[in-house]
Amino acid sequence: MAVEAQSPARLAPYLRRRVPANLLDYLLFWPGIWLACALGPGLRLLGALFFLIPLSCLLYALLLRVMMPRLLGLYVLFCILIAVLSKFELLPHSWQTHFLQEAIIRQLVPTLSFFMVSWAAKAYFRRQLRHGYALTRANLVLFLSFGAAFLTMYVLNRGYQGDNSLYEKLAMFGSFLNNSMIGMFYVTYYIYFSRSWRRYCGTAVVVAIAAITHFIQFRLWAAATLLIAFGVPARKVAIGVIIALISAYAVAMCVAPQLMRVDPNDGLRAVMMRDAISSVWDTDGIGIGYGKESVKALYSFPGMPDFTFLPDWDTMTRDRLLEALSSSVENSYIMTLLRTGIVGFALLVAAIFTGFPPRDLPPNARRHAATLFTLGFVASFVNAGFDTPLQVVGHGFIYGYLLALRASWKSLARTRLARRVMSPQGSPMTVNVAASDAGSGADVRYAR
Repeated sequence: MAVEAQSPARLAPYLRRRVPANLLDYLLFWPGIWLACALGPGLRLLGALFFLIPLSCLLYALLLRVMMPRLLGLYVLFCILIAVLSKFELLPHSWQTHFLQEAIIRQLVPTLSFFMVSWAAKAYFRRQLRHGYALTRANLVLFLSFGAAFLTMYVLNRGYQGDNSLYEKLAMFGSFLNNSMIGMFYVTYYIYFSRSWRRYCGTAVVVAIAAITHFIQFRLWAAATLLIAFGVPARKVAIGVIIALISAYAVAMCVAPQLMRVDPNDGLRAVMMRDAISSVWDTDGIGIGYGKESVKALYSFPGMPDFTFLPDWDTMTRDRLLEALSSSVENSYIMTLLRTGIVGFALLVAAIFTGFPPRDLPPNARRHAATLFTLGFVASFVNAGFDTPLQVVGHGFIYGYLLALRASWKSLARTRLARRVMSPQGSPMTVNVAASDAGSGADVRYAR
């Protein structure tokens, strides 16, 4: 893509420069990303083979010798500790009545996958930003995310809530699956950085999906994206979305029975989250650990028929029971609080917010980063973002990029400070900060 003439401050760190080829990108990193984009909801067909994607990403990050996401790594280590304690049933109990050791690994795999993909994405984008170009393989990824993913849904007859019509297949693009999230990484780049027809096409894609889809969360994110594009401060929009979501869910949990009568889907989500929080209270903030259920098979509401969410536990096969035990409350933060308690929840929140864009990023880079951060937060707050393979690859891709962008910008700040300290006092100084330090595609001049 040819980038229109703009000032380096506006384009950094996105100016195109030639990036040396790296065979590891094509052997270990991109194949898994491409596969996740192309399969979309069909990723479930891989079964246990899915774990080959994060394993290849882990190998890629290790070979590139990039520092792991430290806070996220600490969170993963804590999750493993909780999993060990769960194996020996050393954690306190609440209303949960079923436990299988085999379910521990199944429930832990998405968390490990998110960590591995994030680490690989950070390694990949750190290298790209050092050479000044973050937008790579855009055309192929966009084709796989929207074209190939749609063909996959068509072949597998996958649609929203079992409806296999063409309209419902298009509506699935608002569900924040791996292909949607990775595709939107590039779509939003065009919205904020391009001044050609690509910008209008990117905007049209976001608006069209928001109009078609049933998912309110995508419409919320689309509104935030357009506000940022029209000049509303990006970081304030991101914070506003976060506060609005937390407030809405808090109110919903307080009026869950009444909400159930108005909207059974939202009401059930609120009830499941309220039950999860009650378990955390019962366990004094420690959490229930892994291997246990997080939802009930049957929900009763005053003045309403019982709602059957799962088949009776006693009638399930072992495989179906394993799957049922991994059912989420459709909020990854509440799931983390339920399984790992207050400590795990605090570690996850701290890790995620390390990706929040710094205020001193160039304007368009800050807008793009804030949009991606909002995308990741919304997707994980209203869905099982960190608890299902259908979303962890997309989350890891975006989160790793945000970490790489922040680290690259910190490198620039350190370089500027060092050059100023080492310069002769009182003498004029002009420094050229190389792209390897600045993470920009052109040398950026700072004059004192």
